[in-house]
Amino acid sequence: MAFESFAQQFTTLGGRRIFGVPGGGPSLELITRLECAGATFTATGHEAVAALMAGAYARQAGEPAACVTIKGPGFMNLAPGLLCNSYEGYPCFSISEAYPPNDFTGRRHKWLNHLDVASTFLRGMHGFSEVPGAVQSLWSEATRECPGPVHMDLVPHAETVHEIPRTMQSATQPDWRKRIASASCPALLVGTWASRSSWCSRLASLGVPVFTTAAAKGALSEHLAHSAGICTGDGKPGTPEKTLLPKADLLICLGIRSGEMLSPSAPHADTLWFDAPGLHEQRIFPDNVFSTGATALSDEDAAGLFDALQGKCWGLEEVSAASARLAELVAPWEESPLAAMRVLSERLPAAAHIVDTGNFTVWAEHFLRVRHHLDLTGTPNGRYLGAGIGYALGTAFARAPAPSVLWIGDGGVRANLAELSLAVDHQLPLLVLVMRDGCFGSIRGRARKLGWSQQPLRLPDHRLLRVAESMGMGTWDAPNAAALDAAINQWQHAGNPPSLVEYHLAPDIYVDMTEQLR
Repeated sequence: MAFESFAQQFTTLGGRRIFGVPGGGPSLELITRLECAGATFTATGHEAVAALMAGAYARQAGEPAACVTIKGPGFMNLAPGLLCNSYEGYPCFSISEAYPPNDFTGRRHKWLNHLDVASTFLRGMHGFSEVPGAVQSLWSEATRECPGPVHMDLVPHAETVHEIPRTMQSATQPDWRKRIASASCPALLVGTWASRSSWCSRLASLGVPVFTTAAAKGALSEHLAHSAGICTGDGKPGTPEKTLLPKADLLICLGIRSGEMLSPSAPHADTLWFDAPGLHEQRIFPDNVFSTGATALSDEDAAGLFDALQGKCWGLEEVSAASARLAELVAPWEESPLAAMRVLSERLPAAAHIVDTGNFTVWAEHFLRVRHHLDLTGTPNGRYLGAGIGYALGTAFARAPAPSVLWIGDGGVRANLAELSLAVDHQLPLLVLVMRDGCFGSIRGRARKLGWSQQPLRLPDHRLLRVAESMGMGTWDAPNAAALDAAINQWQHAGNPPSLVEYHLAPDIYVDMTEQLR
C-alpha cells in the first residue's frame, strides 16, 4: 500500500497530529506518508497514552488526530485509551497493523482478533480504504452524536462494524410546550450534548438556574449568576443539587445520558427529557435509563423551547446562597483542594485544566469554575485512574503556548509518569499538580467505614520531585496554599516550563471533608 491518498485526505481535513508506537511495517510506512503530507508524529512510551493524547487533541483542536500502532499486543495496549475516549465521548482515529482476513500463510505471530476485543465500545471498525472521501466518512462517524474513537485496520476487509442509530420518537411527551409555559420556577440540567448543539449559546441568556452533568461542566460559563453547578444524582445534602433543585417546579433535561449520572433515578419529581435526533446507540453504556422516553429535540423545537424560557426569571439569589452554603461546609479546612483551586484560578485564569480521578475530582467538579467546556478535560464518566497524563499531554499540544494544569493524585501519577518526558522534549507549558495525601483517598473513606484493610490503600513517598527533576522538569514542594502560590509565581516567571508541584493534603481531613460533597 502506498497510503498517499489517505495521508492527503487526513491533512486536507486539518489533521496534523499522530501519536503512537509504530512497527517496522505498514504503520511506519503510513506515518512516513502522513509526515510527507504535513502531519507530525510523536512517539509515546505506551500505546494507551497515544490514544488518550489523540482524543484530547482532537477534542481541543476540533481537527482529526490519530493514534497508530502494530497488531496484536500493540492494539491491546491501545485499547484502554480507546475505551477511555469512548467513555468520555472524545473522537479520534485509531489505526493499527492487522492480519488480513482469511490469512492462509499459517503465520500467527502476535495474532489477535481486533474485532473481538473492541467492537463493543468503538464507534466503528473498518478495513483500510483510500477511496475518495474515505477519511471524511470515518471522521463524520467519529464526531456524530455521541462522539468517540473509530478504528481502521491497515488491511482491506469486508467486515465492518458501525454503531446503529436508534430511532427516537418525536412526541413521547405530549404538551411539553404547555408544561414549560405553565412552570413558574423551571430549571435546566444539560449534558455533553450541549457543547455540540446549536442551542448552547442560548444558555447564557437565561434567567433560571442551569445545572450541568460533571462531563458537561463549562457548557455554560460557571462565572454567570444562574450557573448552579453540577448535578450527579449522588450529591450530599449540602450540595446545590439537593438544596436548590427541589425549589424548581419543573426540570428540563437536555441530553442526559446514563454514563453522565451516578444515580440511575430521575433527579426531580417533575421532569421533561430531550435528546439529540438520530442519536448513536451508545455501545459503551447500557440503555439510557434516564431518557428512554425522551423527545428528539430538533433545532426548530429547541429554538421554541428557549424562546419560552426567555421570559422566566427566578433563582439567582437561590443559586448564590446554595453556592455559599457549599463553600461554608469545607471552610474549616484552610489547606483544602479548594484553597489550591483558588490559587490556580487567580494566578492562571486562562489555563486549561485536566483532572485525573480521586477525591480532588469531586472538589474540582464543585469549586473549579471554568468559562468554557474545553477549559476542563477529565474522566468524569469512566473515572479512569492515570488517564490524566495522556489527556494533559494532548491538551498541552493543542493549547500551547497557553498553560495547561494537570490535577492528579499520588496514586494516579504512577501509571504513566515516564510519559511526562514528552512535555520536556517538546517544552510544553504543562504544570503537573500532585494532590498528595499518601493514599488512594477515594477508596479509603469506604474502607474506614466498613472496617476493611487500609494497608493496600497506602502509598509510600515515591520521591516524585526527584524523579521529575531527573526528567528535566521544574519542581516545587508546596506544603500549603501560600507555598503553592509562591511556586506558581516562580513557574510563571520561569516561562511556564514543564514542571511538577506536590501539594500536601491531610489524609483524614481530606476524606472527611470530601464526604460532605459526595
